[in-house]
This record gives sequence, structure tokens and C-alpha cells, in this order.
Amino acid sequence: MMRGVVAVLAMVSVLPPALAGAPAVPLPEDCFAEIETGTGPDIACQFRLQPSAAERAELETGSRGYVKDFACRMTVRIARAEIDTALAAVDYVFKSPEQPAVCTITTYKSTFDVTGTFAPEVVFKNGVASSATPGLGNVAGITRVISWPVVQFVNRWPSVRAGMLTIVNAYKAHKAKGGAKPKT
Repeated sequence: MMRGVVAVLAMVSVLPPALAGAPAVPLPEDCFAEIETGTGPDIACQFRLQPSAAERAELETGSRGYVKDFACRMTVRIARAEIDTALAAVDYVFKSPEQPAVCTITTYKSTFDVTGTFAPEVVFKNGVASSATPGLGNVAGITRVISWPVVQFVNRWPSVRAGMLTIVNAYKAHKAKGGAKPKT
């Protein structure tokens, strides 16, 4: 699931904040449905990030046993036009603005909450996504001594980068064939 989330985030663009005084509207939690069948000019949703057992093991190894697990809730705001531009391009570098996330981290000795951002980047060459990174950054709630190696690991995590490429390219092919039609 986490690979899918990160791939979706590779196409993210922040919308302007809600107008002052406007009531807060809860965001849906199915970002894939919002992308695939939504009809508005923008996509806005909440997305949960939680690693699979294999990803947890990989993260634990990469953090030298320090991080055991995490669960995050990310606020995703996407302008459909930004996604369409990236998917239609032959050679293009998509750089997402920062997307906020709130996470609960479990280490070998405690559990605590942190905040951070994801600012994914995907490079398209010859019509194919050829490189990608989740762009984890701005981690707050833990010391830099702890956050820096985790940020480096996540941003360079081979399975996340490969997962992003696989899903972005599959979605690009799906859209090229017409994809799902919006609900009417």
C-alpha cells in the first residue's frame, strides 16, 4: 500500500488554502477514487501511509534497528491539471510542493508523534517515468540526529523508488487507454 501512496504523491500539487471563514469540509479517505472518478478540477483527500511487513523489516534494517514501525496520515491536495500535464508529457520533471503528514513512529524503545512533509519528484524521459523520490523532509518532533538518517533512507529506499516508477508508469498507460470515466 505504501508504494501506491507514494506513487500517487508523485503527482501532487498543493491547492491554495481554504478561504478564511469557510467551514472545514472533511476530506475523503479514498485518494485513488478521487483521482480516478472525481469530477472537480482538484483532488483533495486524506491518505494513510503504513508499511507492509516486508517494508517494516526493510526500514528496520535501514535504520539499524532503531525504527520498528510507523503510521502516517497525509493531507493530499492535487490539481488535476498538474497530473494531466505530467502524464501527457514526453520529457518532464514533476516537482510537487510539500504535502503535510502527521506520523506515529515506533522505535525499539518508545512511540512518539512527528510531523513532516513529502514533496515527491518524478522525472519522465521518452514518455516513461525514469526516476522518482518521495521527497520526505521537514521532520519535526525528533532530533535531527535521529531524523536525518531516516529521511535519507526513505528518500533513497529502493523499493519505494521502484514502486513509485511502477505505479506511475502503469497509471500513465491506463490514462493513455482512456482510464475510468468520471461519474456523471
